Amino acid sequence: MVGPSSLLAQCAAWEGPRWTRAVEDNPTILSGVSKSFLYGREAGSEERRIVKGFRGWFLNYGLVLSILVSTALVAVLAYRIEGSRWRWPMVALALAGVGTAAGVLWIRRYIDRQPKASDQENTQ
Repeated sequence: MVGPSSLLAQCAAWEGPRWTRAVEDNPTILSGVSKSFLYGREAGSEERRIVKGFRGWFLNYGLVLSILVSTALVAVLAYRIEGSRWRWPMVALALAGVGTAAGVLWIRRYIDRQPKASDQENTQ
């Protein structure tokens, strides 16, 4: 029987997958080209600006959009289960989702206003 301490010792002594060395030694894999592509060194400034803008939009509004999509799915489910006892709890859950999205947007607006207030205090 293998005890927890011996299993932990085996995991600590594990060196990782052995195939990584074989992939690194393979000359047919162009690791330098793929790495520069992944890091964005070959892309022009226009593409980089577009990707940066999309990333900013996604980080700012992606959470709210996912909350609203899941809320819409719950609302459709609540609409479809007409005679069930779970209909009104689903409606309440959908309303809570809308409230959560509104709360996230309010918190974001509140946080965006904070640095401006501290900058005004520093200049005075």
